[in-house]
Amino acid sequence: MTRRQRIDSAAGAVATMAAAARDLSPPVHLKIRKGDLPFWDAVIAEKPKSEWTDSDLVVAANLARAMADAERVAGYAVVGGGNVNAKKLLDTIDVSDKLARRIVTLRRALGLDNRAKNGEQRDVNKRREHANDIESGHNPLAGDGDSLLARPAGSA
Repeated sequence: MTRRQRIDSAAGAVATMAAAARDLSPPVHLKIRKGDLPFWDAVIAEKPKSEWTDSDLVVAANLARAMADAERVAGYAVVGGGNVNAKKLLDTIDVSDKLARRIVTLRRALGLDNRAKNGEQRDVNKRREHANDIESGHNPLAGDGDSLLARPAGSA
């Protein structure tokens, strides 16, 4: 297995900027419902664009569907005025529990809460902070003040 490109290197910054331009729409071969899209957006926002793979996007679509289904099931027991119908609530407990377990499993598969995929949390946080800075237009090599990287003559 090859080592992950360091995010704080020039090559890593370039690769992250290139990945930030990617379109992270749901895969066209999967059926995404209108009600799934807010959940899709929330899932995709959890990692920098540069970390998403094509297979991750498939899992993310399934996660978004499961989250939308869980919301629909939870809403089934709510009646007029925001009150809860106890009988309907009891009828939905098994389905809600299965959906909650599916959501946790899919989140683990995406490495959204998985140390094994991304390493120690402090290192993940550093990489994600760098990636988010780069994706938002911040150049980590500008004004570093250490003069360790060669720059063209006359540049800052």
